[in-house]
Amino acid sequence: MNSLASHCEKLQSSLQFADTTAPLHACPLSQLAFIMKISFKQVLKLIQRMNSLLTSHSEKRHPVWVLCVVLCLVGLIPAWARSANPTEKELAEKYSASAWAARRIYQDILVSTVGSGEKRAYIFQPDADNLSKLPVVLFLHGWRGTNPKNFGALIDLMVRRGAVVIYPVYQEDGEKTSPQRIAGNAAESIQAAFATLEKNQPQLIDKSKTLYWGFSMGASLSMRFALQSPALGLPKPTAMVLVGPGEPHHVVRGAAAAPIAGDIESLPPTIPTFIITGNADSSIGVPTARAWSQRLCHLPSTHRKLLLLPSDGENGQRIAAGHGSPGAPDSRFDYPDATQAVPARIKANRGFEESPSLNQLDFYGYWRVSMAMLDYVAGGAYPLELFLPQTLENKFLGFLPSGRSYAAGIEEDLCK
Repeated sequence: MNSLASHCEKLQSSLQFADTTAPLHACPLSQLAFIMKISFKQVLKLIQRMNSLLTSHSEKRHPVWVLCVVLCLVGLIPAWARSANPTEKELAEKYSASAWAARRIYQDILVSTVGSGEKRAYIFQPDADNLSKLPVVLFLHGWRGTNPKNFGALIDLMVRRGAVVIYPVYQEDGEKTSPQRIAGNAAESIQAAFATLEKNQPQLIDKSKTLYWGFSMGASLSMRFALQSPALGLPKPTAMVLVGPGEPHHVVRGAAAAPIAGDIESLPPTIPTFIITGNADSSIGVPTARAWSQRLCHLPSTHRKLLLLPSDGENGQRIAAGHGSPGAPDSRFDYPDATQAVPARIKANRGFEESPSLNQLDFYGYWRVSMAMLDYVAGGAYPLELFLPQTLENKFLGFLPSGRSYAAGIEEDLCK
């Protein structure tokens, strides 16, 4: 056993800084790979070497669980994985409004535009020198959500964390633009935004680090672009967050109501996809989220999740988890007319603009998921805590003023 331990210590030393981004397959060992912070391929190689060593000692092969026990004994699984059981109090502090404000490492935001009207896209980036290889967020709004004000607080958080956010308008004010045209408009303006960035600031972004973030109709666009990114000249998503997903039939009738998301079953299984919606969004978000989740069963469980956020409250103050619950307005991002010029800079604020729409559904739900995925896209560790079943992080949504825990988030696995 001493020689086995010595062998494992050498393997541990050689694998400490191994790559974590290799494609995973629908295999339980993928979770072991993430916990160990090594790639799936390296886990398989490790199994082969350990099995060979065990065979040489006992002349018979051992099941994989023996390997898992050995790995735990010799310390290959880090201490954080054995003790990663945060309390509600710890999570309340980790995802509080003040904690989110503290994560904003940059100050002012630079704003530029490409195109006009339905062909416009806003580009938001940190105002700092010598920035390079920043991740990109394709922020795809919902129907008639052309003004970035409604999601200004989240855009502010993403940019001041160190990302470039591209916000395509894709439709004229009102309902003049058919849903069947918005994909073309959005793709064209996103392409123009990338072309401008590459021409004027070629070092600023890394297109291999791209998060697709889509709300309502924007979730349909995100899915469509993920399926067609090579043909459209768009970067492949490193990950996707789909919030309160919606489809054209929710807003129009007739031929214009045809789905635009595409063949969801063809989504590459290597793209982590987190679907999150308010549980009271009963006519749009919940039924669409459930239908899409059933079509994503080809993704491994470490790459798909459906989370429903409930309504709750006390003393006459109720937080409603409806279709508009992901909104977090910031009037500094108020651009009602996509044909007009906008200020070149947004001055930094200290906290977040007060609004009934900004609450714990954002801090412990929508923002927690969005920022964990953005951190991963930027090159951080894979957020396995988002995808493992029934974790406290997915259930806990903060405390109400009385000290009572907010109603728990609801995970649904419709692939069982």
